[in-house]
Amino acid sequence: MKKLIFCFSLVCVGMLSSCVDKNELVDEKSKPSWLGESIYGELSNPDPSKGLTGTFKNYLRLVDDLGYAETLNRTGSKTVFPANDEAFERFFQSNDWGVSRYEDLTQAQKKMLLYSSMLDNAILVEMLSNVSSNDGIVSGNAVKHATSLNAIDTVTTYPFLSALDAYGERNPFWTRFSNGISLVSDATKPMLVHFTRDYMLKNSITTVGDGSDFSIITGGSYEDSNDAYVFGNRITSRDITCQNGYIHQVEDVVTPPGNMAQLIKRDKNLSIFNHMLDRFAMPVYNSQVTNNYHDWYAEQEKVQDMTGVPNPDSIYEVRYLSKMSQGNVKFNGDARSGGVFLDDNLLTFDPGWNEYYVASLTGSTATELADLGVMFVPDDEALSTYLTEGAGSILLTTYGKLPNTKENVMRNVEDVPLSILSKLISNMMNTSFAASVPSKFSSIVDDAKDVMGITIGDLKTKADGGYDVRIANNGVVYVMNKVFGPKAYEVVSAPALFGAETNMSMVNWIIQNVTYNNVYGLGLDYYAYLLSTSSNYGLFLPTNEAFDCYYLDPTSLTRSTGPEVIHYYYVGSGSSSSTAGSAGIAASRWKYNVETHQVGDSIGVIDFEGANNDANMPIIKAQLSDIIQQSTIVLGENETLQPGCYYLTKNGAGVKIEGSGDLSNGRVLGGGQLVDGLPASTITEVFNQTNGKSYAIDHLIQGTTRSVYSYLSTTPRFSKFFDLCNGFDTEIMAWAGISTEKEEGGTGIIESDQYKTFFIPGETSTSSDQQLRCIDYNVKFFSNYNYTLYAPNNDAVDYAVNHGLPTWDAIYEIFSKYNNEEGTTPDGEEEAKAQVKVMIKAIRDFVRYHFHSNSVYATTTLGSTHNDYTTFLVDDNTHISQNLTVWGDNTGKIHVKDVVGEKVIDPSNTNLMTNEMTRDLEFNKNRTQAGNYVTASSYAVVHELTQPLSYNSTEDFSQGLQ
Repeated sequence: MKKLIFCFSLVCVGMLSSCVDKNELVDEKSKPSWLGESIYGELSNPDPSKGLTGTFKNYLRLVDDLGYAETLNRTGSKTVFPANDEAFERFFQSNDWGVSRYEDLTQAQKKMLLYSSMLDNAILVEMLSNVSSNDGIVSGNAVKHATSLNAIDTVTTYPFLSALDAYGERNPFWTRFSNGISLVSDATKPMLVHFTRDYMLKNSITTVGDGSDFSIITGGSYEDSNDAYVFGNRITSRDITCQNGYIHQVEDVVTPPGNMAQLIKRDKNLSIFNHMLDRFAMPVYNSQVTNNYHDWYAEQEKVQDMTGVPNPDSIYEVRYLSKMSQGNVKFNGDARSGGVFLDDNLLTFDPGWNEYYVASLTGSTATELADLGVMFVPDDEALSTYLTEGAGSILLTTYGKLPNTKENVMRNVEDVPLSILSKLISNMMNTSFAASVPSKFSSIVDDAKDVMGITIGDLKTKADGGYDVRIANNGVVYVMNKVFGPKAYEVVSAPALFGAETNMSMVNWIIQNVTYNNVYGLGLDYYAYLLSTSSNYGLFLPTNEAFDCYYLDPTSLTRSTGPEVIHYYYVGSGSSSSTAGSAGIAASRWKYNVETHQVGDSIGVIDFEGANNDANMPIIKAQLSDIIQQSTIVLGENETLQPGCYYLTKNGAGVKIEGSGDLSNGRVLGGGQLVDGLPASTITEVFNQTNGKSYAIDHLIQGTTRSVYSYLSTTPRFSKFFDLCNGFDTEIMAWAGISTEKEEGGTGIIESDQYKTFFIPGETSTSSDQQLRCIDYNVKFFSNYNYTLYAPNNDAVDYAVNHGLPTWDAIYEIFSKYNNEEGTTPDGEEEAKAQVKVMIKAIRDFVRYHFHSNSVYATTTLGSTHNDYTTFLVDDNTHISQNLTVWGDNTGKIHVKDVVGEKVIDPSNTNLMTNEMTRDLEFNKNRTQAGNYVTASSYAVVHELTQPLSYNSTEDFSQGLQ
């Protein structure tokens, strides 16, 4: 009985999207009526009734020459996209390879033509867009499939210096290959890109009209609602069923376009962009490709003369430094090929990665088949103009060794650091083709998440009037007549970015550090924060010399070893220094005299490496975070910093600006400079940027280490208010019925804590390591924010007392009456306890009414808008905080409206203390121990009051005793 070998899965053709190789012997008589010959047989004798048109001699010649006839005759499970001989004639008349007849094709070109038009599964056209998932088969998701092309089919041997010509003779990754190199562009499978009706419908890709997404991208028209295309090549006859797969005839020869990097490299009009892109190209040895090639070569030697065919010892693949490469993980270099690079040197994705996909593999085909990358590539004319005359000229004027002219562009871009260049190229990359078709250009955003503003008019047109759009095997390249540069070159952080090679490497490292994704990261996301073009910043950029002036470590002030300052300095990425490692920074400790402000002897380096990293890096993170946040001011729209005014920085600290005009040679003073006598920060240069102004400064801005407790306790005019704040004695409160124990039910609330003004973090801890976690005392109700204290002077407190406010002396007198040494207890103790509780509550309410959230400085920029600020006086019944209404005027006065009326704070009155800066600090562990650091910080500004604030409807404070 005669039997046939055919693909078993074709029996289930209506249910599955693909099949694996599975050959079964089937009775000749049982052969289904719809099952044709083998793929080879059908192409040898094309049957017009099945849809095939023309002859396929050229395609079969490829099959025969490559020894693939047996496979397509009998076995396997294949899908082929052949073109007929008429299409091959058109191909030989015009192609990028320069071949005019079949005989001119090299063996490698033959492989690319055959295997790039073949899939290793049997797939119907209507199922090309299907993917398998945990929910079964999902249609409309796939835009590509892996071809049969093998990496060893694309090995190219560059002799002598041609590799350097291709990838840059000054590119350090390639200079060691001056004697030649054998390469594959990428070791992953090249993909066949297909556009089906289901895919375009599901992804809202328009197909109707000359201005449709489809017509702009492919240059053709979508003629029928059931059409399908391979790259831009229409499938003319589909689903010809064979014993071992399917034939889908295409209109023109499927010519492998290569990946995006290859496509760009072939176009002479994109030479500048390609030259920049090659800066990120690194040759990486691939053992699998090398071994596979050697195995293939040995097999070929058995059957043919291999004279003249290279058999290199080592084969490399081209990898691009990127955050998303093979396996959907970043490629940050290779120690053997050129070193390992930090993330700010990486492109968004690898343009040479054939199998490009976005999401991580999840065990389904949904991720690796679902999308393509996109690149908006400016032609040489647009890019050379941008780099010499436009916004990008700062790159070449800053880094280029030669004058910034169009003739020198190719040479000068070689001098731009990868960390700078990556931002330009990455801004012109988009990770999703489906989200980047022309109809969605208006939603594409740049590095600042602002709409880029790309229009169809920005696309370059070809001689035939069509748009210059290229479909690669891993993405789509839009050739542009305009450059869309990154906001990183224009915003307030740009001077640090461009000064990173000279005098701003340290502050640039702090700003860019979020991209490092390692234990040295500050976790601030500051780079992205400063990109916001909807904000208006005043950004102070400490130069490297400013860091050389040291940073006072506030936690050292309470240690027995004495105060210390820290010296931060930049050592560059990849340093082998034990004090830097991957961090790119180093730090050393020095003794410091807080009275004379003199730096003493060196104590040693702060080691970040190994086990010491866990202990020391948090210290560095806390301090560097403090430095950059205290150097950032968020201003109102069109607002600029004004001399003589106070501003709040990002971390809530106050700073004062001194100077004139645009503040050139002006000064900025934080609390550390105004209160603690540290040197002022002088402005050495002013930069006008798109989202504010940047100011280079010669000293670090530092906050004060003076707490509210310290300020009130050491300022005689506030001694009576301090006594009120500090008098909440636990013993007296317990006697008056105010609980000093934790509330039942596990809430952890202690009633007496709701009365106290000052406390020491960790004071009740059973671990000595967690006790005494501040310099002296902190305000109990502060919480890592900024605040205002209107401090009544002694006369104002006397006024309040004369109008009914209790004193601690009066409370203690009552307490002593019932807690005397004789042990006698007069009558009326319960009434006395109740009276004392009311008196304590009155003092608590009076004190807390004088504090409110948000720091308000007496300055002309305060504005006349009336703002309600929440005080810390909370109604016991409603549990709602009382507010104070505050506003300013053009003289710099503060107007405060309480329940009774308005009080005015005038900073011009030199007899009053206004705009006094304080800072409550909390440490991670006991203040006496080494290695502690600031974990929380509460800034407060203090203004002197000559009249107390009243939270009652009259000035009679006795109402609080009812």
